[in-house]
Amino acid sequence: MRIVQLSDPHIEAPERQPVLGRNTITQLQDAVHAVNTLSPVPDFVILTGDQTNEGAHDSFEQVKQVLGRLQMTCHLVLGNHDARTPFRRIMLGEDTPSSDRYYYTVKQNGYRFIILDTLDEGKVTGLMDKSQLDWLEAELAEEEELFTVICMHHPPISVGVDWMDALILQEPERLLRIFDASPCLKLVLCGHVHHPFQIPHNELTILTAPAISVQFRKAPLPPPAEKPHALFTDAPPAFRIVDLSPEGWETTLHHLSS
Repeated sequence: MRIVQLSDPHIEAPERQPVLGRNTITQLQDAVHAVNTLSPVPDFVILTGDQTNEGAHDSFEQVKQVLGRLQMTCHLVLGNHDARTPFRRIMLGEDTPSSDRYYYTVKQNGYRFIILDTLDEGKVTGLMDKSQLDWLEAELAEEEELFTVICMHHPPISVGVDWMDALILQEPERLLRIFDASPCLKLVLCGHVHHPFQIPHNELTILTAPAISVQFRKAPLPPPAEKPHALFTDAPPAFRIVDLSPEGWETTLHHLSS
């Protein structure tokens, strides 16, 4: 089974482009085209958060329009730059949007994919509430042998870069205990850090994805470079491909043209 992980496109409406120095709409369009032409064809796409740059309704409308060109299903994760109410109204089509966290399970081709919600609205860092953790623990216990992949925005453990680690998931202790008690869990796919890390954690691996918008530096440029541009590289947009099999998994990165 093949899945594609897109992350952090940071879309704004056309009149507010460029974003972070890039036309993020064009870059997401290029990513969608690249995904549609992959061989083998992916079974589905997961977008691991920061669909938009500021959570505006018209930004989500732009995201929906571009992702609508994908030739396969796209599952959506909320990131810290998103907002639940416009997301639910535009992306999910809810006339009266719920303020509930957005998490669920997908089972396909003998694999289980769990989408989690780490958005702590108004903050850059992430947080999970007790009800979601209770649900996750019960979900993982239901089919203990089913090869499982978790998809979330904020990494739940250190990536080894001080400024990034200050902005990851907060209070992750119970989540990590749930992970450690679930041998079926093989992979955790995250966004947020705009960088492709591969981090072993006990019996599983945490993969972060490069961004469709801009890539982050591990070390900011010194003055006279100014934030936030001191954090950006000139690297092109990229996404992660993950191929799953009963024996395990393999991953590659697909870089787009600058």
